[in-house]
Amino acid sequence: MNTRDEAYEKSIELLHSLSTKDGFLASKENVENYERVWARDGVVAGIASLLVGDEKLIKTFEKTLDTLRVHQDETGRIPSNVTPETGATSYGTTVGRVDATLWYIIGVIALTKLANAHTFFSRHRASVEKALFYLSCLELNGRGLLYIPQGGDWADEYINHGYVLFDEMLYYFALTAYGTLTGDKKALKSRDLLANLIRVNYFPNESNRNSDFVYHRALYDYAINMDRPPIPASYFTNHSIRFQVDTFAISLLLSSDILNASERSSISDYVRKSCQHDGFPILPAFHPIITEKDCEWRHLKLDFLYEFRNKKNEYHNGGLWPLVHGFFISAQPKEQQTAVQELDAFAETLARDEYIFPEFYHGTTFEALGTKKLGFSASAYLIAYESIMHKKMLFEALSENKSV
Repeated sequence: MNTRDEAYEKSIELLHSLSTKDGFLASKENVENYERVWARDGVVAGIASLLVGDEKLIKTFEKTLDTLRVHQDETGRIPSNVTPETGATSYGTTVGRVDATLWYIIGVIALTKLANAHTFFSRHRASVEKALFYLSCLELNGRGLLYIPQGGDWADEYINHGYVLFDEMLYYFALTAYGTLTGDKKALKSRDLLANLIRVNYFPNESNRNSDFVYHRALYDYAINMDRPPIPASYFTNHSIRFQVDTFAISLLLSSDILNASERSSISDYVRKSCQHDGFPILPAFHPIITEKDCEWRHLKLDFLYEFRNKKNEYHNGGLWPLVHGFFISAQPKEQQTAVQELDAFAETLARDEYIFPEFYHGTTFEALGTKKLGFSASAYLIAYESIMHKKMLFEALSENKSV
């Protein structure tokens, strides 16, 4: 068996070991709070299960979504994680995790469409609609973009806040998935508005200076004149805008039809050229790193729950993540030989440490760090494998019209 297929089998094996009667655990390591059913981790594992077509894992995905639905609160908010044995529910600690609700909606509709599970959707439809209402309330000014607190998504101890591209992209796919499945015109209209807001506000340029979609005119005028890389803004607020490679957000953007093929190719090439480290294939979550010389360092240094993890080249501050790497290399069509080479390099990296599926690698030493045996690290490899080897594209499937 070649390494590519061995990594595939090892990834599936890990997901089976994380499968419980209540859904997917995030990790087999009982550290901090990973041995729980998480919305984010569970849906990523579920997406991989659907693409692989493993019936037992798909059943676990269904249980994951059932567990999350049962613990949805009266506002429509989906928990970040649930402890099955006690029923203890967390919506976030330092701040709420908005992406949990977004992933839940995407997960329910992915299972409905890819597994043709319309009875399942009937059971979850009211919950999904309640979750969408909750998200609409997070459009705090009613203008189409979610407002995210610092640490309000998977980058839970990082500096992103305000109108964060990563969460807007998840919102785009949640609205797309629900609208195409149900034929809901309001959801599709909101999706179209969101697409225009993303095109204009995260790529400020002179031609759009007077566009009706500009969110903040003074900031927009400032951003037009900034010296910035050819990538989208990772976030903006009422007083600032940041241009930094956010690999996960860019992966989602590249998976959409918001940009044309030339724009997607240009961004993809820039990420590869600027972010690859001395031949090590795994991409960082964010680039470049934040150091003591940067004004953002103080905000980064104070934002943690258990201990400070965003040291230089670690965790979200330049750490190299299998999770985001898998989504990135599966995100856009490319020449098949190149795509397979990228997948093989990913597999060889996982094999190097005997398939411990780490949270991230150090940005310069390439040591495997963080929690091990993580389901989303294995799932990201499976998502990449199915995209490259079998042309199974999740976000394309979510956009297909399969009305109930």
